[in-house]
Amino acid sequence: MYPLAGLITILLAASGCAQRPVPRAADAETTATVLSGPSYVQDCQPCSIRISPAAGVFLFRFSFSPAGAGRVVHSIAVTPPGAQAASQTLQVKDMMPLPPGAKVFFGAQDLNFDGYEDLMIITSHGVANAYADYWLYDPNARNFAPLGEYPVFTVDQAARRLKSYERGGSGGMIYESRQYAFLEGKLTVMRVEKQEAIEGSPDFRKTVEERKDGKLVTIERLTVRSPR
Repeated sequence: MYPLAGLITILLAASGCAQRPVPRAADAETTATVLSGPSYVQDCQPCSIRISPAAGVFLFRFSFSPAGAGRVVHSIAVTPPGAQAASQTLQVKDMMPLPPGAKVFFGAQDLNFDGYEDLMIITSHGVANAYADYWLYDPNARNFAPLGEYPVFTVDQAARRLKSYERGGSGGMIYESRQYAFLEGKLTVMRVEKQEAIEGSPDFRKTVEERKDGKLVTIERLTVRSPR
């Protein structure tokens, strides 16, 4: 539904993100970039994020690897409040190389609506679509568990759902949108709307599925005429 630039603008606005360098209380010689939502950052050496008032402020440090003429983030070291060293390393998978000087889109959002911030980092993007690696904060273990790679989510707080949209060809007539919810702690697809080209025809087939009684069922199927 949204081009990449618009999607990232929505993420920034929705999270009220900001970043500013401040001294760490534990080490006056070190500065951290403070994030309050997903944002473009140069390197995170380190970045700090308040996961919740109870969990406190965690530090995150990127490890980079060269890739062609650019670089990729291959891992993120996580240091919990009060610790002198990282307690966890998050692996970033299959990141698209960033050109020299390009920033990384990284930060926190509460994805499962439990009051704790979770993590995301955009790993690839094109003109219309972007994809990210996600991790959920586990307050019992005090660490982050991988959720996986998905099209960049928009968070619908009112409906308590995550939404994704992938735009295909034919001027955006080909697309797939999904809605997810956490059911018993597991990310579950609740609704799928897909529009595909009909072979041998200028028209398109739209299909809508919704979860009912534990499975996705088709609730709508129709032919959409080509605008041309």
